[in-house]
Amino acid sequence: MEKVLATISDVARLSGMSVSTVSRVINNKPHVSEEKRQKILEAMDALGYSPLQAARQLRGSGSGNIAVVVPTITNNFFAQLVDSIEKTCRQYHYRTLIVQTYGEKESEESAMNLLKMQHADGVILCAIENDWDKLKSYGEYGKLVVCNEYNQDKEISMVCGRQYEGFYKASKYLLEKGYRKIAYCTGTRAVTLQDKGINIDSDRYRGYMDALAQSGIAANTAWLFSGVREMEDGRKIMRKILELSEKPDAVIAGSDEVAAGMVMEALKNGVKIPQDIAIMGVDDQPLASYLQIPLTTIWQPVQDEGRCAAKEMVRQLKGESEGIRRKELDLKADSQTVGINRTETGMKIEPVFKTKNW
Repeated sequence: MEKVLATISDVARLSGMSVSTVSRVINNKPHVSEEKRQKILEAMDALGYSPLQAARQLRGSGSGNIAVVVPTITNNFFAQLVDSIEKTCRQYHYRTLIVQTYGEKESEESAMNLLKMQHADGVILCAIENDWDKLKSYGEYGKLVVCNEYNQDKEISMVCGRQYEGFYKASKYLLEKGYRKIAYCTGTRAVTLQDKGINIDSDRYRGYMDALAQSGIAANTAWLFSGVREMEDGRKIMRKILELSEKPDAVIAGSDEVAAGMVMEALKNGVKIPQDIAIMGVDDQPLASYLQIPLTTIWQPVQDEGRCAAKEMVRQLKGESEGIRRKELDLKADSQTVGINRTETGMKIEPVFKTKNW
């Protein structure tokens, strides 16, 4: 005989509470006494009524899944971003489906098809490989939120960092320290300069170039290294630098993983850091503090990015009628998040430059 699933009404009846009170407990809402909350939880347990089942009944139809699309989870930045998103989604009784694209357009399309096949109710895009118009077309099948990427579409919520300002400040810091031959690494295969606020990689590079230009220095294309993503890539880049006839005296590495590889290879070859060459990381990941020579790095509030993106997705899936929301987080260089100021135009998180060893 097929087992009959308990309903929210059953939980309310057994606990002696109203359906609305049960709903508040399921959704972790305030203004419910601990005594009432405990009775409801005990009733749910007795009936075998899971939070996920409850959430789905409250929402109506839906898979209860939110897909999260990242280039690779082996990168510590994206690992932390996914961790923050997943923890937040779980608070609202949603499951996450993690999809790694490895920078491939086809893999991203496969992730978007989860919406079309109704395997996911929404997709949080933490990197964008395809043309935006193609990705937006999937919005007819579910909700979309862009995280860690720029998006000019006013109809889609977005969480991103002000990359131009972060890399401008980082480059200015190096210049103020007396470095003049500054190399630049990027994970993208090629940097195409676009108007500010359209493309993250473009904004990062433009911030770097503008800082150099203001000091009367032209960026040396021989010191631009693209397609650099992992620690081993950093080792390879450092070996290339050591073979150059004219060597840079500083490098913005693009990520802490790349910077770590560069540091290890430099020390292996007797290169002194920062005396012979300064190396700057990006993202302020834990490994930045554990290297033999701790990294100076550009700090990004990855936990806040993930939390904001997940909450925005949940808000949309619940049908809260406030339109598209974007947020601006005020940050401090000591890594303490100050407050959240809501604006009408975007969820933006400004990277803060944080020094450690110079």
